[in-house]
Amino acid sequence: MTDFDDETAGSDAAGSIASAALAVLREQGPLSLEEWATHLEEYGAATELADVLEYLSEPMLGYLPNGKYVALDTVLEGLVFTHRLSELEIASDILDASPDLEPILAFGDGEDGAIRVALAEEAAVERGAAPFRSRRVVVLPAGTLGECADGDLIGLAVEDGRLAFRLVEIEDEPDLAPALGELFEEDGVEALDSVCWQLLLEDPSLFTVPVAPLGEIFEAAGYEHERELLARRGFDFDAYDLQIRTALVASTYDLTHDEAVAAVAFVDLADRGYTDAVIADFDIVDWARRHVSAAPDFFVSLADPGAAVTVFDLGFRNQDPVTDAILEALASELAERGPRSVRAAAHWLAGKAVDRLGRVLEAEAHYEKALLAESGWGPALFELAQFASDRGDATRALSLLGRIDGGSEENLYAVLQDFVPVDHPELGRNDKCWCGSGRKYKVCHLGKADESVKADGRWLYKKACLFAFASEFVDVVTGLDDLENANLSEDELIAATIFDGSALDVALFEGGIFADFLARRSELLPEAEVVTAAQWLGVRRSVYEVIETSDTGVVLLDRVSEETVTVVHPVEGKPGDLISARLLTAPTGALAVGVVVMSSESQAARVLEVLASEELDAEELVRESRGGADHSTDDR
Repeated sequence: MTDFDDETAGSDAAGSIASAALAVLREQGPLSLEEWATHLEEYGAATELADVLEYLSEPMLGYLPNGKYVALDTVLEGLVFTHRLSELEIASDILDASPDLEPILAFGDGEDGAIRVALAEEAAVERGAAPFRSRRVVVLPAGTLGECADGDLIGLAVEDGRLAFRLVEIEDEPDLAPALGELFEEDGVEALDSVCWQLLLEDPSLFTVPVAPLGEIFEAAGYEHERELLARRGFDFDAYDLQIRTALVASTYDLTHDEAVAAVAFVDLADRGYTDAVIADFDIVDWARRHVSAAPDFFVSLADPGAAVTVFDLGFRNQDPVTDAILEALASELAERGPRSVRAAAHWLAGKAVDRLGRVLEAEAHYEKALLAESGWGPALFELAQFASDRGDATRALSLLGRIDGGSEENLYAVLQDFVPVDHPELGRNDKCWCGSGRKYKVCHLGKADESVKADGRWLYKKACLFAFASEFVDVVTGLDDLENANLSEDELIAATIFDGSALDVALFEGGIFADFLARRSELLPEAEVVTAAQWLGVRRSVYEVIETSDTGVVLLDRVSEETVTVVHPVEGKPGDLISARLLTAPTGALAVGVVVMSSESQAARVLEVLASEELDAEELVRESRGGADHSTDDR
């Protein structure tokens, strides 16, 4: 097979390549990417295969310091690694993995109640234990360490591809200093597990019998470890970590080195402030003033909109009152005491903070100040465009978007097209208005949207949808959207938008975003919309049967209340269809949102069962409402 782009054969080809690739590694030993691809040429061109292999995800695949790959089961089978116990480990039957057990964590799949590897935080919660030092831990069956004492030596061996527990005594004292010296450059750093795998390939006799724990062996050889890394004693792990993070930020967000340095430094400063604030109550404003005043020009590279947006994305995506208070304090001080070039960015960051703290009018003022500092500063223009839309001023919102490069490609721009004022060139300014009010056109509807459009609830609902795209809600929205689209074909995925289906609607209401929208935007929304939005809170979805469709509306039968309701706006589905939807009342009638056509009566019954739950599960609701993708065999 040579065509890796063939849609129908792609997954089978990937599976075949993965199986063959591991078989080759087991037979041929460590291989470079190019050597590995050459052995698999029957599956395609070596250059194509190299790209596939580089991203192959397989627990038994190890990457060595010399750049080669190795099948771990061929290297580690039958070996034993030791670990000295602490009281915490004995009490919880959980072992810190780093550094002693790092090389064998790939074998901790934990099937059939066996020894397993887990994230430290999750394991600690599961066993009710204090926090562990390692990121990953080895979870033993409860009671395994019951007879052990603090400082006892235990071993984990790889037997038949699984981890096995042993009580051991040291039988050998290997000196790894010479071998490690060959692997490390003077200021080099390597992944700890990779170093061990390389040592084993060079000396297969290592760890065939119990020896001292890796941490003790490394220390004796003049090496130290941190965050699953190994280096010569005295290595500056913090500086290395900062260097790596800065390079990653620059690459990920397309920033210059100076911009990435400033972004990482700002986020790190905020993190330190958060830690101080949690440990002890202190004056955040005074703290921010001291730090910004000490080096007012240090963050000058945040003036670029991309750098400022990166800061927010890196450190402040999730909503937290303390974090937002720290952001407000730092950004406000930077706006006041920093160089003029960074004021627009600083005011935008401060505006984002106070908006989430519930002070939307202050946020608006910050965004306006950002434009006073730099009239074309894109992120502030966009926020003000959203605020103008929330106020019901589509004309100003579109004008602000028009000042942004690419503003016409924003979701907001497309939404506003339905709500822009419609001019009547046939009328003079002093003619009577077309709406029948009797007033002059210039004082009634000139430059204004039809009030009936505002009153039917569609714009209000779209405002809430756009609010849901804020960073603090993105995980909820995208998680439900991914779940809803899990079984769509590639063509269906291309055609689908976030406004289709139930995911966004469920995120708004069952996910609690709509309540936040009303709380944070009520000062901007027209008074009538605030009243309508308050009425929408708590309205649940239901299952409806489409009874009749006509030019005047769609008649729906609620399968729960058995009442009929007429929806003015078009609804997907034909008479006889069952739909899952939420009906929201508005001054001009009912509005159906989040509409999904059911595939069967049995699917509708499952949706109704979920909806009847006292504690409604949003994911389960989306899963059952997504059009019957998992239940294609159901009959109508």
